[in-house]
Amino acid sequence: MLMICFATAQTHLERGRWRVVLALNDSTELPFNIDVKERTVDIMNADERITIDEITYLGDSIVLKMPVFDSEIRGKISGDKISGNFINYARTNHNMIPMKAEREEYRFNNLSLPAAFDMTGRWEVVFAGDEPPLNISIGEFEQHDNYLTGTFLTPTGDYRYLEGAVRGNEFWLSCFDGSHLFLFSGLYAEDGNIKGHYYSGSHWHDTWTAKRNKNIALPNPDSLTILKPGYNKISFAFPDVDGNMISTDDKKFQNKILIVQIMGTWCPNCMDETAFLSPFYKKYKERGVEIIGLDFERIDDLTKVKQNLQRLKKRYDIDYTLLYAGSTDPKNKAKALPMFNKIMSFPTTVFIDRTSKIRRIHTGFSGPATGEHFEKWKEGFYSLIDSLLKQ
Repeated sequence: MLMICFATAQTHLERGRWRVVLALNDSTELPFNIDVKERTVDIMNADERITIDEITYLGDSIVLKMPVFDSEIRGKISGDKISGNFINYARTNHNMIPMKAEREEYRFNNLSLPAAFDMTGRWEVVFAGDEPPLNISIGEFEQHDNYLTGTFLTPTGDYRYLEGAVRGNEFWLSCFDGSHLFLFSGLYAEDGNIKGHYYSGSHWHDTWTAKRNKNIALPNPDSLTILKPGYNKISFAFPDVDGNMISTDDKKFQNKILIVQIMGTWCPNCMDETAFLSPFYKKYKERGVEIIGLDFERIDDLTKVKQNLQRLKKRYDIDYTLLYAGSTDPKNKAKALPMFNKIMSFPTTVFIDRTSKIRRIHTGFSGPATGEHFEKWKEGFYSLIDSLLKQ
């Protein structure tokens, strides 16, 4: 989809790399880079490129509408600078963050000092603001001179593509994908451990510590969400984007391998999973596999929800069933899916065999930013599906 609108006296962005800075508070800034092309703009996070193709110029103003997510950047162009706001319509508070941008190649500045340490490797990370087991994460990083990339793996998913820099015994990592706004900073101590800060947008701040531990492991993601006593299957009925009620008891899903993807259009980890599931379904639907994407939203505007689902469907060329299950409020989740003890992560993926027996409930998703962990997840996914098809 390509949508570029122009006024009669529009100002264009100069092609090339820009540095965008979001003011999370009075003293904390989250930087990231974009690559302006002839008719598109790419958001840059390490190896990831997110292409924005809904761009509106109006005089000296510009609107960059994020792909899939209900968010946008609005700004005024003045030469090689932009000032404005990032607005996330999926949030009910802390949804507008001041933004500025200029023509610069770097992401984090003030890197005149060489790196005094190398973060490359595997770290055991503890976040102070979470309760066990959600407070323990795995940090995996790769450093080349001052340049730093990596991610955090958690019991509920990963922090996707982080990119940053090291200066002396300090470091910074950031990510912007249109929904997540992550900023990590840290100090490498003499004992070899790390103390740091973590910001998620302008609404969340936490502290964290880390120590090297190549053997650190997370809880089994297949053990966190379970069926409650008294339940032996999953059953629900919700409307699709056209308002038609669809049930797991419908003929379409009978005697099929059924995957239920509990997700939200606001969730980047869900989009990573969707990018995998959409082409998978096209290959496997003739073999007897069905998928239901069960959408929980942070907003209750049904018109907006429908638009979000339609954009998601178009962006990822989704052929499988998408249903709207209501809000992400814990009470609604419990009402919508009363058979589970809890839904602690988006996405959560349920695998059901031909006899309607649940064979696996997988919490979270280790996406492509996690490298070998993503490959391992795919191996386990295909192994399970192939075994169920043989039964």
